Amino acid sequence: MGSLSQISVMDLDKATTTSVTKRSPSPQQMDTQDTMHSNTMMQLDSLPTELLLHILQFLEVRYITQVVSRVCTYFNTIAKDEATWKIRIAKRWPGQYPAIPPPQPFDWTMACIVREEESKLWANISSDTTSITCSNAHYSSVDCIKVMDRLVVSGSRDRGINIWNVDQVLEGNPKPCLKVPDAHKGWVWSFSASGPQPGGDLDLVSGSWDNTVKFWRMTSSELKETRKPVNLKVAVLATDIHETKVVAGTYDKKVILMDTREDVNKMTFFKCHTKPVLAVKITDRQIISLSEDKYLVVYDRAAGKRFKKVLIPGHSFPMSMSWYGNALHVGDKSGHLHLLDTTNDAFEIVQQYHTGHSGKITSIVHGLGSLMTASSDGDIRVFHPTRNLDLMATIKNPDCGEAAQISYNDHILAGAFSNNTVKIWARN
Repeated sequence: MGSLSQISVMDLDKATTTSVTKRSPSPQQMDTQDTMHSNTMMQLDSLPTELLLHILQFLEVRYITQVVSRVCTYFNTIAKDEATWKIRIAKRWPGQYPAIPPPQPFDWTMACIVREEESKLWANISSDTTSITCSNAHYSSVDCIKVMDRLVVSGSRDRGINIWNVDQVLEGNPKPCLKVPDAHKGWVWSFSASGPQPGGDLDLVSGSWDNTVKFWRMTSSELKETRKPVNLKVAVLATDIHETKVVAGTYDKKVILMDTREDVNKMTFFKCHTKPVLAVKITDRQIISLSEDKYLVVYDRAAGKRFKKVLIPGHSFPMSMSWYGNALHVGDKSGHLHLLDTTNDAFEIVQQYHTGHSGKITSIVHGLGSLMTASSDGDIRVFHPTRNLDLMATIKNPDCGEAAQISYNDHILAGAFSNNTVKIWARN
């Protein structure tokens, strides 16, 4: 076995305070010592599992799964055992995790990796991240932002869209690599994005107060429209995309479903709200919408009709949401979070939280390793993604104004602020 899997256990004679005459050991004594040494040699792969797990807790999970697991079959078996990481999570971060019991299968290995990395990152934000404030990113309030690969795209009330190359920003160049002035004829209010397309390009959908939804193909050097814009004849307040389907929420209380491949006349309209629609989410089976009327509405895509209507409690209307796994978090105007269990399409409110924000919750990002909230008070708060929602970090943003939206992907966090500012954090 290699050196990584071998340790020596040696007994050391107790030192005495009296002086002794040092003599070289005789050949017989040397033979005896060699025999004792060989008898006390131990292999790591012969240690009891409990002891080995105690040793491994001092190593990072990613290193264990990618490096240590290749040493021998014993280590590989431990690294592949989901119980290893489930127990490690429970010991290191007590509390119900995930906040809602997850559907099966659930990747406990990746969950442990992400929780460990994000806990370390946000606990040491000043030393483990680099933050760049891009002042005067636009000449008006920045209302929407999206992290896409190593690019950040921002939209503003100046009607323009800017693209930022994260690597260039970290090198000390806080200017956008591409500016598209007058991308819309009104305030750019909403972004949604799909995954990378063939060729590495990125698809972006934007919604605006000029009543249009636009479809873009994006690179670091180009932002090009891929089809004719859709004019909904009313301000577009929210958008989301799933595969080729795009959903929009409008000021006149409608939720509109369209296909990027079809003619603009082929759209489905849902009207189940009595006030403007502020947030939307689309999945392969459902569409979720939030409105100033204080209701969350679930639409069944297959049936083409409303499936469920949920009243969000409290005196304030809901403004933002994030759906991850079977946990749906909704943020409201008073700074509270509401947790809904979506298991088996229940959409039941199971817990409410006061986040500590003094303003409205404008944006939520929920993942395996954290839950983030942005607020009109200018702060971004990072929580453990447990049922207790314990606070990990509060990111203050003085002189940036209100935090209108945040986006987080692959350890890159970007914020859009009312003081014409874009702010980017990236792991060192």
